[in-house]
Amino acid sequence: MATPTRLTCLCKLVYEPADLLSSSTLPLECTICHCDTCRYTTGGLGVSCFSLKGRPSDKSLSNTTAYKTSEKYTRFFCKHCGCNVFFRSEEDGQWLAFSGIIEPDHKRAEEANEGETGGNDENVARVTSHIYVGDAHDGGMAPFLTRLGGRKAPCYVADAQDGVEPLGETELQELRGVGLDVASHERGSMMDVACHCGGVQLQVVPPAYNESSEGWHVPPDRSKYYARVCCCRSCRLALGFSLQPWAYIPPAHILTKLGEPVVFGPKAKETAQLERLKHYQSSESVLRSFCTTCGATIFFQSFERPDIINVSAGVVRSTAGNALAREWLHWDRRAVSYGGEAVDTELVEAWLAD
Repeated sequence: MATPTRLTCLCKLVYEPADLLSSSTLPLECTICHCDTCRYTTGGLGVSCFSLKGRPSDKSLSNTTAYKTSEKYTRFFCKHCGCNVFFRSEEDGQWLAFSGIIEPDHKRAEEANEGETGGNDENVARVTSHIYVGDAHDGGMAPFLTRLGGRKAPCYVADAQDGVEPLGETELQELRGVGLDVASHERGSMMDVACHCGGVQLQVVPPAYNESSEGWHVPPDRSKYYARVCCCRSCRLALGFSLQPWAYIPPAHILTKLGEPVVFGPKAKETAQLERLKHYQSSESVLRSFCTTCGATIFFQSFERPDIINVSAGVVRSTAGNALAREWLHWDRRAVSYGGEAVDTELVEAWLAD
């Protein structure tokens, strides 16, 4: 099996040895939480965490911002690159790490198995269930991630420990179709985007594609925006979860709440247009943006691809309460971006399965 080598964010200012984890063997069992809070504080469509033996180092914590989402929980994200890194229970003092910051050593696993890989050797997490699926009218990604590596991962509308029964297959099948048949005039005049704290709030105008529009980002249904999951290492270490969901939107269609076009490109770092939006330049041509108060991932932009901006789908707000917002987004489930860099292949295979 693969072993963890370190815990790190994208910029590496938060960096811990692997022995801080409660277990030294991958995959580690966990649940994926699909609650509103997890989605709106990260920009992802769900999160999972692993237990730690103790408190992270002062050096790592000095590079984080703490965001208390309730009397029970405090979340920590890197103040430089925005990665969600740690989670602390205020009830018992337990520390956890977001699963996406675990760097696995697959090479050692391959050598131990004489070059053969597969199954759990390619997974950081062994997901056992999905919780708080009921926070979204459509259940989000959960209904599509129930058959993992030959086992079933049940979905619970709340916490499984609350004694609720898991959703049945008929209920899950119904959730998989929610939002597909919503007429464009029923979804509202704008697609709203907002992080958990409300420090970053945006509006996206409807698509302007026509029958002659072309390009990889133009979906079959031209009344919607194209959306896809990315598994690349950089997105994982900037988010804190192994699946980064993106909606691909022309920059001119993204407005502030005052109706002003959002400034993109190299000049974005110089503008104070959105006070709580911080930018991290992860490479010469890439700028990633997140909320400085709650840590939610908001944008990815490549200066080499100025005609499209990636908007984190977890902060898209559906008027119908749908996490996948399929009244606005066309999800391409035929492929994922950078699948070769995936650290949770069971989740990827399930997402692409049907």
